[in-house]
Amino acid sequence: MTMKKESGLLTLEEKTTKLSLDQTRKETKSLIFKRRRIMVMAAIIFLVFSFIGFNLFQNSQKLLSLRETKQEVNHEYKKTSAEQKELQDEVNLLHDQEYMEKVARSKYFYSKEGEQVYSIPELNNSTQTSGNK
Repeated sequence: MTMKKESGLLTLEEKTTKLSLDQTRKETKSLIFKRRRIMVMAAIIFLVFSFIGFNLFQNSQKLLSLRETKQEVNHEYKKTSAEQKELQDEVNLLHDQEYMEKVARSKYFYSKEGEQVYSIPELNNSTQTSGNK
């Protein structure tokens, strides 16, 4: 069944082989294009998930740091509140005349009329007052 080639005419076998070769080339190019497209999409998805994961990690580290800071601030607040309460109590005592007299006698060695003040070094510079002697 071979026919002679005439000018510009192809045999049936040559036509089918040429068509199948062209079709195979197109399918191969299409397959390569699809593979490349899938690889690009996979790379983009990987980058997006990497970015999201990095941000989540960074935010969790910030959250831990903020929680530690909050605990420190709460501890400092409790300490300061206790100190403020003590100072407020001391201010309230400073309005008491008897307390002020007692502080003046103990710290500054003031005495009442007829009273003598003695400093005893063994008691860490604390003072002791004695009555009329």
